[in-house]
Amino acid sequence: MGQKDIAEKTLEAYNDVFADIVNGLVFKGKKVVKEDDLQEMSPVSAFKSDKKYHKQERDVAKLWKENGIRVALYGIENQTTVDSSMPLRVIAYDGVAYKKQLIENSKSKKKKEPIEQPKFYPIITFVLYLGDKPWKSNKNLLDVLTLRPEFKPFVSDYKINLIDLSNLPDEQVKLFKSDFRSLIDWLKKQKDPNYEVDPRTLDHPDELKQLLYSMSGDERVFTIPNNSNEEDGGTITMCEFIDKLEARGEARGFEKGIEKGIEKGIEKGIEKGKVLTLTELVKKGLLTIQQAAEEMNVTVAKFKALTKKFATN
Repeated sequence: MGQKDIAEKTLEAYNDVFADIVNGLVFKGKKVVKEDDLQEMSPVSAFKSDKKYHKQERDVAKLWKENGIRVALYGIENQTTVDSSMPLRVIAYDGVAYKKQLIENSKSKKKKEPIEQPKFYPIITFVLYLGDKPWKSNKNLLDVLTLRPEFKPFVSDYKINLIDLSNLPDEQVKLFKSDFRSLIDWLKKQKDPNYEVDPRTLDHPDELKQLLYSMSGDERVFTIPNNSNEEDGGTITMCEFIDKLEARGEARGFEKGIEKGIEKGIEKGIEKGKVLTLTELVKKGLLTIQQAAEEMNVTVAKFKALTKKFATN
């Protein structure tokens, strides 16, 4: 598993963030799903093909229980790039999860054990798109398949719950109360410098930094302290985080400008010294002006202009 995949999963694996995502997307911001009601589920499953077992792995999966009763299994898939085959991938994840329910219920029935109600519960998968290009690709199974007209009445569609984070309406963004809101704010700020970032403090700053780095490759995120500049030393807010990051960028740009200026000055000094040295050799008859110009890799006219320029400086 790559570092980018790990970073994308780490923040969402926290129950407060996961519950916030579900509540914001499903329950319009109401705190219906509680942190303590979420149970970590193994994201790994396997299927058999060509007489071999193949592993497939969700990004994050959690079972939601109310009063000990299974209500739903939620899955999250992160995408930083558009994937035209995403409906097929989601079907594979969801299908295996439903198959597990069938097996569990069948085993309980054979052993005459009490079955936890309900027997079967829904699998809901969210595809969180963190990319900056519009997702214009397939969002439904029927978009992926090549179908003859005769097949269409017999093929069931299967849509993915695609959540384009950087294009969420502002009113929907306000429904989120965890660091997931801060992630969306950061994405939106990249698209619109005038976007107003929520002033909430960060609960998981290190995990958020790792995620932002995996998306942008900007190592400056790790130079931002987790504490604010306030006297109480409180946790940094996303507003402060972005301001400090921009300040680091401006400072680095200034440093780069100085470095380039020094480099350019050195190059110019070397060029001047070489021209004046060659000019002296021409004066002494040790080189022709043509040879001096060739040594500088310029025309004779250009060499004469450089000689005049540096002689007067």
